Amino acid sequence: MKNRVVAFALAYCACALFVAGCGSDKPKTYMISGTVKVAGEPIQTGSITLKPADGQGMDFGGAIKDGAFEFECSEGEKVVQARGSKVVGEIVSDPLYPDRKSPKLEDIDAKVFMEEVKITVEKKKNQTFDIEFSGEGSKK
Repeated sequence: MKNRVVAFALAYCACALFVAGCGSDKPKTYMISGTVKVAGEPIQTGSITLKPADGQGMDFGGAIKDGAFEFECSEGEKVVQARGSKVVGEIVSDPLYPDRKSPKLEDIDAKVFMEEVKITVEKKKNQTFDIEFSGEGSKK
C-alpha cells in the first residue's frame, strides 16, 4: 500500500511539472490603434504589419480601413510595413453585383512603403500611434 501511495505521489508530481512546463510561447499582447497616412493622406484600405526591429519574435498586424487600424501586439520596438489603396474616382457599380457601389481604388506604389518607420509598443493598454510615410520612399 505504501508503494502505491509513493508511486501515485511521484506520478502526480511528474504530471504537475509537465503541465507547468507546457506553457504557451505566445507573448503578452497589448491593444494598439491609430492611423496610417502617406504624405498626409489617410490610406483608405490596406494592411499593416509590425515586425520586431531586432528580428526576434512574432509579427503582428491588421487591416487598415478609412485610414485607421486596431489590433493586439507584443511590446518592443517595431518596424512598420504597410500596403494600401487610395480612392481615385467616383463610386462605381460592381459588374457582378449592380446594387453594390464602391469607390474606384488604386494601389499605392510599393516604393512609398520602403521608407523605414519605427514605433515602440509599451507594456500598457490602449496605445495610439499616428504613423506617417513621407511618400518619398527609401532614402538609401
